[in-house]
Amino acid sequence: MLLIAIILWGGAIAPTKWVLESIQPFTLLFLRLCFAGGICVLFSFNQLRKSIVNRDIPWKRVSLLSFTGVAGYFMFTSYGIALTSGLHVSIIDAALPLVTIVFSALFLKERIHINYWIGIVLGFIGVVCITIPSNNDTQSASLLGDILILCSTFLFAYYTILLKRPKQEKNLSNEVFTTLTLLIGAVILFPFAAMEAFYYGLPKLNAWKTGFSFMYLVVGATILAYWFWNKALEEVSASISGLYLNALPLVSIFVSIVLLNESVTWKVMIGGILVLLGVVWADQNKLRAVIKSVDRGTDSSV
Repeated sequence: MLLIAIILWGGAIAPTKWVLESIQPFTLLFLRLCFAGGICVLFSFNQLRKSIVNRDIPWKRVSLLSFTGVAGYFMFTSYGIALTSGLHVSIIDAALPLVTIVFSALFLKERIHINYWIGIVLGFIGVVCITIPSNNDTQSASLLGDILILCSTFLFAYYTILLKRPKQEKNLSNEVFTTLTLLIGAVILFPFAAMEAFYYGLPKLNAWKTGFSFMYLVVGATILAYWFWNKALEEVSASISGLYLNALPLVSIFVSIVLLNESVTWKVMIGGILVLLGVVWADQNKLRAVIKSVDRGTDSSV
């Protein structure tokens, strides 16, 4: 289930680019969250109604989580994907674990191990290597897109930090929490989508590729991916899921090369290797812990 979720998320870059050819970014996000949230309501209506009646929903906190982890994150990501290459998006997104480590030190006062610092420095050099424009890039457009993707990484890292703090939403099931974040995200995006519709007109799905891509973003990359991921977390540890998450940029890079026909330049290759090496270096303690736990489980079964 973890692997399926990673594949569904990693494959979202190409469909997003295809849909953005016909639909403006804010409008796309609003429709995506509306459809995904509406489908989730069908499966969690009774639980959602019970939570509202019992006043178990901390609306301010859930709204903040929805903005940082859903609406705001998707806003920066969609505009970034529209302006830069899929390869750049994949590699910059790969730096998310490193940004989360830095934010943990800033906001949670967690101590950063020397391995983390080495990984952070390697990842930072890799991101800088990718974002610096060259003659083969789209110059300012590519740079602006890279900056937006980096901002989305910062925002999602802060969302992760918020989840580590005392959880007022502990009485909510995963289904209800996911439904609320999607619907609140749609409400946040509505004014921006309305302004886009006023200036550019209503979206038109004038190609089968656009329609199927939109369906994939709603069903595959939103509903099914989150469902598989949350369901898998009931059975496996956070350490193992984190290691799987590190494979996400590899899937995204593969999809960008195959479906978007993007070429790997030396700058992208060097920057990508540095970012991935930084993440692996920072996570080596986690990897050792997972290997030891697997070994102990094997020994006990024998």
